[in-house]
Amino acid sequence: MEILLLVLLGGALVYLWRRSDALEANIRSLEEQIDSLRRRLPVSQPSELKPGEAGVARGLPLPVPAAPMLKAKAQAKTGKVAGPIPASRMAAEAEDLEEAKPEPAEPTLQFKVPFKLPGPKFDFEDVFGRLLPIWAGGITLAIAGFFLVKYSIESGLLGPQVRVALGFLFGTALLGGAEAAYRNEGRISDPRVRQALAGAGLATMYANFYLAGSLYGLVGSTISFLGMAGVTGAAIALSFRFGLPSAILGLIGGFAAPMLVGSDQANLPILALYLSLVTGGLTYAGNRQGRSWLGLAALAGGLGWGCLMLLTSITGTTDMLAFGGFMVVLGAIVPALARTDDADDKTEGGLGAHPILRTGAAALAALQLAAMIQQSAYSMLGWGLFGLLASALAVFAWREPRLREASAFAGFTGLVMLGLWHVPTGQNFALVAAAFAAIFAGVPIANIWRKAHRTIDSYQIAGFSFGLMAVTLLQFGWAASLPLLTMAMVAISVLPIAAAWLGWQPNDKPLRLGALANCTIATLGLTLAGLIATPAWMAPLVLAAIALGATGLCWRRQDRGLFALACFGSVLTLIALLISPGSYAEAARLGGQTTDADMVRGVIRWIAAALPFLAFAIHARIRPVTYAAEAIATILAYGAAAQMLSGDLLAWCAALIALALAALQAERKSARLTATFVALLWAAEPLSIWIMEGLAALYGEPMLIAGDLAWRVLGLDVAPLMVALALLIGSRSTGFGDWKWPIMIAFGMVTAVAGHIAFKQILALQSSAAFINSGLAERTIWGAMLLGPGLAIARFAAAQSWAKPVSIALYGIALAHFAIFTLGWHNPLWSQQAVGPWPAANLLIPAYLVGGIAIVLLAEAAKSLGWIVRCLFDAALMLLIGLMCLSELRHLFAGTILDGLPVGQTEDLLRSLVGILVAIGFLIWGTRKHSRSWRVGSLVLMLGAVLKVFLFDANGLEGLIRIASFVALGFSLIGIGWFYARQLRSEEIALPDHQTS
Repeated sequence: MEILLLVLLGGALVYLWRRSDALEANIRSLEEQIDSLRRRLPVSQPSELKPGEAGVARGLPLPVPAAPMLKAKAQAKTGKVAGPIPASRMAAEAEDLEEAKPEPAEPTLQFKVPFKLPGPKFDFEDVFGRLLPIWAGGITLAIAGFFLVKYSIESGLLGPQVRVALGFLFGTALLGGAEAAYRNEGRISDPRVRQALAGAGLATMYANFYLAGSLYGLVGSTISFLGMAGVTGAAIALSFRFGLPSAILGLIGGFAAPMLVGSDQANLPILALYLSLVTGGLTYAGNRQGRSWLGLAALAGGLGWGCLMLLTSITGTTDMLAFGGFMVVLGAIVPALARTDDADDKTEGGLGAHPILRTGAAALAALQLAAMIQQSAYSMLGWGLFGLLASALAVFAWREPRLREASAFAGFTGLVMLGLWHVPTGQNFALVAAAFAAIFAGVPIANIWRKAHRTIDSYQIAGFSFGLMAVTLLQFGWAASLPLLTMAMVAISVLPIAAAWLGWQPNDKPLRLGALANCTIATLGLTLAGLIATPAWMAPLVLAAIALGATGLCWRRQDRGLFALACFGSVLTLIALLISPGSYAEAARLGGQTTDADMVRGVIRWIAAALPFLAFAIHARIRPVTYAAEAIATILAYGAAAQMLSGDLLAWCAALIALALAALQAERKSARLTATFVALLWAAEPLSIWIMEGLAALYGEPMLIAGDLAWRVLGLDVAPLMVALALLIGSRSTGFGDWKWPIMIAFGMVTAVAGHIAFKQILALQSSAAFINSGLAERTIWGAMLLGPGLAIARFAAAQSWAKPVSIALYGIALAHFAIFTLGWHNPLWSQQAVGPWPAANLLIPAYLVGGIAIVLLAEAAKSLGWIVRCLFDAALMLLIGLMCLSELRHLFAGTILDGLPVGQTEDLLRSLVGILVAIGFLIWGTRKHSRSWRVGSLVLMLGAVLKVFLFDANGLEGLIRIASFVALGFSLIGIGWFYARQLRSEEIALPDHQTS
């Protein structure tokens, strides 16, 4: 088992060596080729070359002008100076020269990139003939030394002292052989020989010190440990002379030595010092030898030992100092000194490992120090050691910007530990927080000031400031003195304010995200300070001041970030107004409720909340934002007025706001619409009552709203809405052009409702008895009031485009109202409605007259629609006249309540007679007006009356009365026929032939 383990370790060692050797060879090859190219390139720049030398510098033939060559050729042929050469001849000779010109030589410089990482290629001869034998020999020597000691122990041939001494002699001999091979490199010509001997010698020395100390007890644990440490130092030193195996053995043995000693009373300061030296030495050796992985592996080993140290519960002052110093070495110094194979690493002097490795090392060191702080019950010494690590990281990051991620993580870890600190005293917390602020925020601010910052510096300041605010509130938010807590928030806010100020851009450039983040955190800190220092009811004032400040920052610059910050602050102001103490009582006053809210306080709060939105309405250049700001500012201004005024005046307050806007800021259409909407809310209740009562009236319920909707409601709630709508209609602003007709329609509807409510106050019907006595009169008056404005508009405003539609609408409403209520639900013929005691001098005639006039006016307006429409209106008018006559006949028998008595036989006969008489009247009117519809209506009515007499009236009569009725009916029919025929003949004589039809 031991042999197998050693062979595996040897194979791993060989593989690592081969990989490292290949990389070194490739690097040397590239360096040689770069040097060769530099030597072969010309020294002068192209701009410095003389004309004609550019081709020489590049190894190309020089261009010769064609014209001088042709001229020289002509002179050579004639033997004398030639004159101007003809153009055709010159062109021909130029073509000859072009054909005879030799091909351009290829450039002599060739760039070759031989760098290629060796892949997993297997060569039997290379592996088993060249590589393995030498390494196998070194491993065999180490195994031989191991078995020699084992054999001597098992056989009892040699005592422990002799065995250890022989082991040291054997190890020294192997190291001496390695030195001899190094000195005779010319003869041996294979570096692996000395590497194998040196590796075997170091392994033997490690084993002997381990046996002498741990197994045989010949020396104490301290001596054994120091011996292994010496071997480690020797391995690091010999790695410069003998190469990779010595370095690997130094790495493994150096970190394994403390564990191999196995002492129960470990000296942590000595251990930390030893591990620091081993880590630093291996990192230095790795840098010098170009093996960056060696330093990183040493760093990993040191961090692993740090975790093991924490398991011993570090509590003593000396142990804490030792462990803290060790973590500073691992977390800051070693990562700063470790080199990287990253091609992007441009640092000088080997500073800077890979960013991930740097951050990881600092993170692990910070976490281990945090664990030590927790173990030490958050002692100030522990905090000091953490601050030492943070300071070291800040110092190295000052020179090397790529180390700043590590400092940022340390700051985050420090904030977490501050939050976990159990019941800290105010003084100690302030000291630690101030130190951390100086390191994790002050240094990045200095970097910004000296123009050597990275983006992470701004983010680190913002993030650390935010975290410190949160931790401070977490620790002292419920118990600390409010003035001190306020001062702490202000002091922390100074950090992002300074960073934002140093990173501020001119007005024509947008802020960088880092500066914007610091503006946001500074705003938050100042807000918290204000909220802590002031009573809770003043929260809107504090937030309004902050929001106005943010708005001021973006007043002269187009910066979306600052604009969003100001918007967010304004929204928070509104939220604070709605949730802070007293908000419910103040909000209730907007609806007219009487509460015990403090008037002065309420006015101040609502005005303060309105100011940021007012600023946005003035400054914002984004239309949706402007509209929203105007609307909210208008509502908040109304809310401020509501804190002072009684509920009866609030609807007029909204109307007055609309009036002021129309007079001073007519272009603020969103604000004006909002004021109108507030007025609409006040009118919503009476309008809703009217609508519900109106819907019930459509189903036959009397509309008794005089008690619920009195003059007071009309004047205080509905009239302000009419004023606001009228201001919108009369506005000269172009913003309402598209909404003109909808607003006019709304105004007309509200005006009609208001007029109806006002009309209901005249007779003030509030009971069923009042409705029976005065319902018909009320409906008649209302119908006449609808027709009156329609007639006036048609007469005096006929030139206006809106006059005809409005007048027709009024006529239609009057007719519909009459048809639904007077002819329909509440017709006196079948509903209890008082028409008056006097025959022919009662409400029936004016009531039916209103309906008749509406029909006539509508027929006149619709006369261009065709004869069918005219016939429909004539039929409606004839039906109306017939019903009125029947109603008057009923009044003669029943009195003021037409359905109060049953219909008798005489009345029933007279109905037929009235029908015949009315039909005769229709016939006469149709004849005079040359209206066929009236004549046809007359005939229909007359035939109906006759059928009624024959089928119903005469059927119930007996004796002479029955005979007399038939005689009278017969003569009547004869007379009607004669009269109808005469009227038709006169119509034919009066009209031309083409109109008789």
